[in-house]
Amino acid sequence: MAYKNSADVRRRIAQRRKNREKNLGYQKKEAQRESPILADKELDWGAENMVVYDEGIKSPPNKVFIKKEWMLFQVLASTCLVLVMAIVYRTSAPWTDDARELIGGVYEQEFQFASVVNWFDETVGQPFAFLPENADKEKEEDFSMPASGTIMESFENNGQGVIVKTAAAASVGTVKEGVVIYAGEKEEYGKTVIIQHADKSESWYGSLESIDVSLYEQVKKGAKLGRVQASEEEEGKGEFYFALKSEGRFIDPGEVISFE
Repeated sequence: MAYKNSADVRRRIAQRRKNREKNLGYQKKEAQRESPILADKELDWGAENMVVYDEGIKSPPNKVFIKKEWMLFQVLASTCLVLVMAIVYRTSAPWTDDARELIGGVYEQEFQFASVVNWFDETVGQPFAFLPENADKEKEEDFSMPASGTIMESFENNGQGVIVKTAAAASVGTVKEGVVIYAGEKEEYGKTVIIQHADKSESWYGSLESIDVSLYEQVKKGAKLGRVQASEEEEGKGEFYFALKSEGRFIDPGEVISFE
């Protein structure tokens, strides 16, 4: 009975071993089928069990592409805008007067061009490429006289500027270095030039017979802007309108400039 029991035990042990080997072989086949490379490594290393995780293939992040049609539209729109601006400022048709005044007002209020030019010159040390290069870099803060003459109409009379009487066909110069932000016809003052200075102040020169500067031209102190128109009240004399604007309001030019 003991022999029979021992044989039975050995048989059961052998059966368990066979079942275990059978299960192990099945697991290896499953691992090999899921990942042949890992299965080979498992056999080489003698590991009995190896768990394989399938993380999947990660898709690359989506890239944002700009459509060619949209880029072409932007280029065409920019070109059209430049052409319209050129037509407005190069055409003397009456309908362009209001457009020039509107565009000039936008630049006066929203973009301090002279301040940007001044900052660029001080920081980089040279002017913008599209502006004429200035060899003389000295900066003078005092105002100079736009033209030799006497005041015919004072600031108190109109609250905006003064009318200056000069010699016939006298030249008018800028009182301070700056950038031309307006050069054209104004209903009140006729041919007018407006200069914006680095401190955001403006000098206005109206009632001119001719204009010798262009829009966005950088001018030095004393540079010729144009000529005065002939006086209607006194033969052999000329006259022009002059005003100063600071912080959005007109100030009396007589406070900063001494006329004869």
